[in-house]
Amino acid sequence: MYVIKIYDYADKFMLGISKLSPGRIGNRLFHYNLLRQISKKTGIDYYHIKFPESQYFPEMRKKPRHWPNINKPVEVFSRDLLAVSPEQFLENILEQNQKGRDILFSPPMLGETFFDYLFYDPNDFLIFGNKYMIEFNMTSENSIIVGLHFRGSDFPAWDEKAALNYEYYESAIDYCVNYFNNKKIFFCLFTDDLEYPAYKQTLLFLKSKKDNEILLGDPYKEPIYDFYRMSQCDVLISSPSTFAIFAGILGKRKKIIHNKDWLNYAVEKKDMFWVRLSDTTNPYYRLWKVF
Repeated sequence: MYVIKIYDYADKFMLGISKLSPGRIGNRLFHYNLLRQISKKTGIDYYHIKFPESQYFPEMRKKPRHWPNINKPVEVFSRDLLAVSPEQFLENILEQNQKGRDILFSPPMLGETFFDYLFYDPNDFLIFGNKYMIEFNMTSENSIIVGLHFRGSDFPAWDEKAALNYEYYESAIDYCVNYFNNKKIFFCLFTDDLEYPAYKQTLLFLKSKKDNEILLGDPYKEPIYDFYRMSQCDVLISSPSTFAIFAGILGKRKKIIHNKDWLNYAVEKKDMFWVRLSDTTNPYYRLWKVF
Protein backbone atom coordinates (compact mmCIF):
# COMPACT_ATOMS: atom_id res chain seq x y z
CA MET A 1 0.00 0.00 0.00
CA TYR A 2 1.41 3.37 -1.02
CA VAL A 3 1.54 6.32 1.37
CA ILE A 4 0.49 9.86 0.45
CA LYS A 5 2.40 12.59 2.21
CA ILE A 6 0.15 15.01 4.10
CA TYR A 7 1.47 18.51 3.42
CA ASP A 8 1.22 21.27 6.02
CA TYR A 9 -0.40 23.61 3.50
CA ALA A 10 -3.37 21.29 2.95
CA ASP A 11 -5.81 23.95 4.18
CA LYS A 12 -5.29 26.23 1.16
CA PHE A 13 -8.15 24.59 -0.69
CA MET A 14 -10.76 21.89 -0.29
CA LEU A 15 -12.34 18.97 -2.07
CA GLY A 16 -16.00 19.41 -2.87
CA ILE A 17 -19.24 18.38 -4.51
CA SER A 18 -21.30 21.19 -5.99
CA LYS A 19 -23.72 19.06 -8.07
CA LEU A 20 -25.51 15.87 -7.10
CA SER A 21 -25.39 12.65 -9.07
CA PRO A 22 -28.56 11.86 -11.00
CA GLY A 23 -30.57 8.85 -9.94
CA ARG A 24 -31.32 7.55 -6.49
CA ILE A 25 -29.70 6.93 -3.15
CA GLY A 26 -27.09 4.38 -4.31
CA ASN A 27 -25.70 6.71 -6.99
CA ARG A 28 -25.33 9.60 -4.59
CA LEU A 29 -23.70 7.49 -1.88
CA PHE A 30 -21.02 6.34 -4.32
CA HIS A 31 -20.35 10.02 -5.09
CA TYR A 32 -20.22 11.03 -1.41
CA ASN A 33 -18.06 8.06 -0.41
CA LEU A 34 -15.46 8.95 -3.06
CA LEU A 35 -15.22 12.48 -1.68
CA ARG A 36 -14.73 11.25 1.87
CA GLN A 37 -12.22 8.54 0.91
CA ILE A 38 -9.99 10.99 -0.95
CA SER A 39 -10.36 13.68 1.70
CA LYS A 40 -9.22 11.34 4.46
CA LYS A 41 -6.41 9.87 2.37
CA THR A 42 -4.91 13.25 1.48
CA GLY A 43 -5.75 15.15 4.66
CA ILE A 44 -7.53 17.83 2.60
CA ASP A 45 -10.80 19.01 4.09
CA TYR A 46 -14.06 18.67 2.13
CA TYR A 47 -17.40 20.35 1.60
CA HIS A 48 -20.55 19.56 -0.34
CA ILE A 49 -23.99 20.84 -1.06
CA LYS A 50 -26.88 19.27 0.81
CA PHE A 51 -27.59 15.64 -0.05
CA PRO A 52 -31.18 14.39 0.19
CA GLU A 53 -29.74 11.47 2.17
CA SER A 54 -28.46 13.76 4.93
CA GLN A 55 -31.72 13.15 6.77
CA TYR A 56 -30.71 9.48 7.06
CA PHE A 57 -26.99 9.86 7.74
CA PRO A 58 -26.16 12.57 10.30
CA GLU A 59 -22.51 12.71 9.21
CA MET A 60 -23.63 13.99 5.79
CA ARG A 61 -24.86 17.20 7.40
CA LYS A 62 -21.28 18.37 7.84
CA LYS A 63 -20.33 21.13 5.39
CA PRO A 64 -17.00 22.62 6.45
CA ARG A 65 -17.16 25.58 4.05
CA HIS A 66 -19.94 28.10 3.70
CA TRP A 67 -21.24 27.63 0.16
CA PRO A 68 -20.39 28.94 -2.42
CA ASN A 69 -16.94 30.35 -1.55
CA ILE A 70 -14.79 28.40 -4.01
CA ASN A 71 -11.16 29.03 -4.94
CA LYS A 72 -10.45 28.72 -8.69
CA PRO A 73 -12.13 25.31 -8.94
CA VAL A 74 -10.78 22.39 -10.94
CA GLU A 75 -13.61 20.16 -12.14
CA VAL A 76 -12.87 16.43 -12.06
CA PHE A 77 -14.90 13.73 -13.81
CA SER A 78 -14.73 9.98 -13.39
CA ARG A 79 -12.84 9.68 -16.67
CA ASP A 80 -10.07 11.81 -15.13
CA LEU A 81 -9.68 9.38 -12.24
CA LEU A 82 -9.69 6.40 -14.59
CA ALA A 83 -7.08 7.94 -16.90
CA VAL A 84 -4.29 7.71 -14.30
CA SER A 85 -3.36 5.50 -11.39
CA PRO A 86 -4.71 6.36 -7.93
CA GLU A 87 -1.17 7.24 -6.87
CA GLN A 88 -0.86 9.73 -9.73
CA PHE A 89 -4.28 11.25 -9.16
CA LEU A 90 -3.69 11.81 -5.45
CA GLU A 91 -0.32 13.38 -6.12
CA ASN A 92 -1.93 15.61 -8.77
CA ILE A 93 -4.51 17.02 -6.39
CA LEU A 94 -1.85 17.59 -3.75
CA GLU A 95 0.04 19.62 -6.35
CA GLN A 96 -3.14 21.66 -6.92
CA ASN A 97 -3.11 22.27 -3.19
CA GLN A 98 -0.02 24.39 -3.59
CA LYS A 99 -1.89 26.56 -6.09
CA GLY A 100 -4.77 27.18 -3.68
CA ARG A 101 -7.43 25.61 -5.87
CA ASP A 102 -10.57 23.68 -5.01
CA ILE A 103 -11.28 20.30 -6.60
CA LEU A 104 -14.90 19.62 -7.52
CA PHE A 105 -15.90 15.99 -8.13
CA SER A 106 -18.56 16.22 -10.81
CA PRO A 107 -21.28 13.63 -11.22
CA PRO A 108 -21.86 10.96 -12.06
CA MET A 109 -19.25 9.31 -9.86
CA LEU A 110 -20.52 5.77 -9.59
CA GLY A 111 -18.93 2.40 -9.05
CA GLU A 112 -16.26 2.71 -11.72
CA THR A 113 -13.92 4.49 -9.29
CA PHE A 114 -15.01 2.65 -6.14
CA PHE A 115 -12.39 -0.06 -5.76
CA ASP A 116 -9.39 2.07 -6.78
CA TYR A 117 -10.23 4.64 -4.09
CA LEU A 118 -11.41 2.30 -1.35
CA PHE A 119 -8.89 3.12 1.36
CA TYR A 120 -11.17 3.05 4.40
CA ASP A 121 -14.34 1.37 5.57
CA PRO A 122 -17.32 3.28 4.08
CA ASN A 123 -19.09 2.66 7.39
CA ASP A 124 -16.73 5.28 8.83
CA PHE A 125 -18.44 7.94 6.71
CA LEU A 126 -22.03 6.70 6.55
CA ILE A 127 -23.65 5.93 9.90
CA PHE A 128 -27.41 5.52 9.92
CA GLY A 129 -29.53 7.75 12.10
CA ASN A 130 -31.12 5.87 15.00
CA LYS A 131 -34.62 6.46 13.66
CA TYR A 132 -33.96 4.25 10.64
CA MET A 133 -32.12 1.42 12.38
CA ILE A 134 -35.03 -0.98 12.71
CA GLU A 135 -33.43 -4.30 13.53
CA PHE A 136 -34.54 -7.80 12.66
CA ASN A 137 -36.25 -9.23 15.73
CA MET A 138 -36.00 -12.94 14.97
CA THR A 139 -32.26 -13.52 14.89
CA SER A 140 -30.33 -15.90 17.10
CA GLU A 141 -26.82 -17.32 17.29
CA ASN A 142 -27.87 -20.16 15.04
CA SER A 143 -29.69 -18.13 12.38
CA ILE A 144 -28.72 -16.56 9.07
CA ILE A 145 -30.50 -13.75 7.24
CA VAL A 146 -30.35 -14.04 3.46
CA GLY A 147 -31.46 -10.87 1.69
CA LEU A 148 -32.63 -10.91 -1.93
CA HIS A 149 -32.94 -7.75 -4.00
CA PHE A 150 -35.15 -7.47 -7.08
CA ARG A 151 -34.89 -4.29 -9.13
CA GLY A 152 -37.82 -3.96 -11.47
CA SER A 153 -39.53 -0.71 -12.47
CA ASP A 154 -37.14 1.06 -14.91
CA PHE A 155 -34.42 -1.59 -15.06
CA PRO A 156 -35.76 -3.75 -17.92
CA ALA A 157 -35.96 -0.62 -20.08
CA TRP A 158 -32.48 0.56 -19.01
CA ASP A 159 -30.80 -2.74 -19.93
CA GLU A 160 -32.74 -5.96 -20.36
CA LYS A 161 -29.74 -7.95 -19.12
CA ALA A 162 -29.95 -6.13 -15.79
CA ALA A 163 -33.46 -7.51 -15.29
CA LEU A 164 -32.35 -10.70 -13.59
CA ASN A 165 -34.35 -13.89 -14.06
CA TYR A 166 -35.91 -16.22 -11.55
CA GLU A 167 -33.40 -19.01 -12.21
CA TYR A 168 -30.61 -16.92 -10.74
CA TYR A 169 -32.46 -16.46 -7.46
CA GLU A 170 -33.50 -20.10 -7.28
CA SER A 171 -29.91 -21.29 -7.76
CA ALA A 172 -28.60 -18.89 -5.13
CA ILE A 173 -31.30 -19.92 -2.65
CA ASP A 174 -30.57 -23.62 -3.14
CA TYR A 175 -26.88 -23.00 -2.57
CA CYS A 176 -27.54 -21.09 0.66
CA VAL A 177 -29.87 -23.81 1.95
CA ASN A 178 -27.18 -26.45 1.39
CA TYR A 179 -24.30 -24.32 2.67
CA PHE A 180 -26.08 -23.27 5.88
CA ASN A 181 -27.77 -26.62 6.45
CA ASN A 182 -27.13 -26.49 10.20
CA LYS A 183 -28.66 -23.04 10.69
CA LYS A 184 -32.07 -21.46 10.65
CA ILE A 185 -32.37 -19.34 7.49
CA PHE A 186 -34.61 -16.30 7.17
CA PHE A 187 -35.13 -15.13 3.59
CA CYS A 188 -35.90 -11.44 3.32
CA LEU A 189 -37.11 -10.17 -0.06
CA PHE A 190 -36.71 -6.52 -1.08
CA THR A 191 -38.10 -4.94 -4.24
CA ASP A 192 -39.33 -1.68 -5.72
CA ASP A 193 -41.74 -3.56 -7.98
CA LEU A 194 -44.17 -6.09 -6.52
CA GLU A 195 -45.17 -7.16 -10.04
CA TYR A 196 -41.63 -7.96 -11.12
CA PRO A 197 -41.82 -11.54 -12.49
CA ALA A 198 -38.66 -12.84 -10.81
CA TYR A 199 -39.85 -11.49 -7.47
CA LYS A 200 -43.25 -13.15 -7.74
CA GLN A 201 -41.77 -16.48 -8.87
CA THR A 202 -39.15 -16.47 -6.12
CA LEU A 203 -41.75 -15.74 -3.47
CA LEU A 204 -43.87 -18.65 -4.71
CA PHE A 205 -40.80 -20.91 -4.71
CA LEU A 206 -39.91 -20.02 -1.12
CA LYS A 207 -43.50 -20.47 0.03
CA SER A 208 -43.56 -23.95 -1.52
CA LYS A 209 -40.86 -25.06 0.92
CA LYS A 210 -42.58 -25.46 4.27
CA ASP A 211 -39.44 -24.94 6.34
CA ASN A 212 -38.57 -21.54 4.85
CA GLU A 213 -39.02 -18.43 6.98
CA ILE A 214 -39.89 -15.47 4.76
CA LEU A 215 -39.77 -11.75 5.52
CA LEU A 216 -40.81 -9.05 3.09
CA GLY A 217 -39.53 -5.53 2.68
CA ASP A 218 -42.03 -2.72 2.29
CA PRO A 219 -41.84 -0.78 -1.00
CA TYR A 220 -44.49 1.64 0.26
CA LYS A 221 -42.33 2.99 3.08
CA GLU A 222 -39.31 5.24 2.67
CA PRO A 223 -36.65 3.14 0.88
CA ILE A 224 -34.16 3.84 3.67
CA TYR A 225 -35.87 1.25 5.90
CA ASP A 226 -35.31 -1.54 3.37
CA PHE A 227 -31.84 -0.16 2.69
CA TYR A 228 -30.87 -0.42 6.36
CA ARG A 229 -32.21 -3.94 6.71
CA MET A 230 -30.38 -5.03 3.58
CA SER A 231 -27.20 -3.66 5.12
CA GLN A 232 -27.73 -5.95 8.11
CA CYS A 233 -28.13 -9.22 6.18
CA ASP A 234 -25.54 -11.98 6.46
CA VAL A 235 -25.86 -12.92 2.79
CA LEU A 236 -27.08 -10.68 -0.02
CA ILE A 237 -28.33 -12.17 -3.28
CA SER A 238 -27.85 -8.92 -5.08
CA SER A 239 -28.80 -7.16 -8.31
CA PRO A 240 -26.97 -4.65 -10.56
CA SER A 241 -28.75 -1.80 -8.75
CA THR A 242 -26.56 0.69 -6.89
CA PHE A 243 -29.21 0.57 -4.14
CA ALA A 244 -28.45 -3.10 -3.52
CA ILE A 245 -24.72 -2.76 -4.06
CA PHE A 246 -24.29 0.05 -1.55
CA ALA A 247 -26.51 -1.69 0.98
CA GLY A 248 -24.07 -4.58 0.56
CA ILE A 249 -21.15 -2.25 1.25
CA LEU A 250 -22.59 -0.81 4.46
CA GLY A 251 -23.43 -2.57 7.70
CA LYS A 252 -22.35 -6.15 8.22
CA ARG A 253 -19.56 -7.80 6.29
CA LYS A 254 -21.65 -9.96 3.99
CA LYS A 255 -21.36 -12.86 1.67
CA ILE A 256 -22.25 -11.24 -1.65
CA ILE A 257 -23.85 -13.16 -4.53
CA HIS A 258 -24.20 -11.76 -8.05
CA ASN A 259 -25.56 -12.97 -11.34
CA LYS A 260 -22.91 -14.63 -13.49
CA ASP A 261 -24.41 -13.60 -16.85
CA TRP A 262 -24.67 -9.96 -15.77
CA LEU A 263 -21.12 -9.97 -14.36
CA ASN A 264 -19.65 -11.41 -17.56
CA TYR A 265 -21.65 -8.95 -19.67
CA ALA A 266 -20.52 -5.95 -17.61
CA VAL A 267 -16.88 -7.08 -17.60
CA GLU A 268 -16.99 -7.49 -21.38
CA LYS A 269 -18.28 -3.90 -21.61
CA LYS A 270 -15.32 -2.87 -19.42
CA ASP A 271 -17.51 -1.41 -16.71
CA MET A 272 -14.77 -0.89 -14.14
CA PHE A 273 -16.84 -1.65 -11.05
CA TRP A 274 -17.57 -5.14 -12.32
CA VAL A 275 -14.07 -5.61 -13.74
CA ARG A 276 -12.58 -4.85 -10.33
CA LEU A 277 -15.23 -6.85 -8.48
CA SER A 278 -14.43 -9.97 -10.49
CA ASP A 279 -10.92 -10.15 -9.02
CA THR A 280 -10.99 -8.01 -5.87
CA THR A 281 -9.71 -9.08 -2.48
CA ASN A 282 -10.83 -5.93 -0.65
CA PRO A 283 -12.55 -6.52 2.70
CA TYR A 284 -15.46 -4.10 2.18
CA TYR A 285 -17.27 -5.60 -0.82
CA ARG A 286 -16.20 -9.00 -2.06
CA LEU A 287 -17.86 -11.62 -4.21
CA TRP A 288 -18.76 -14.86 -2.50
CA LYS A 289 -20.51 -16.70 -5.31
CA VAL A 290 -21.99 -16.15 -8.77
CA PHE A 291 -24.91 -18.06 -10.29
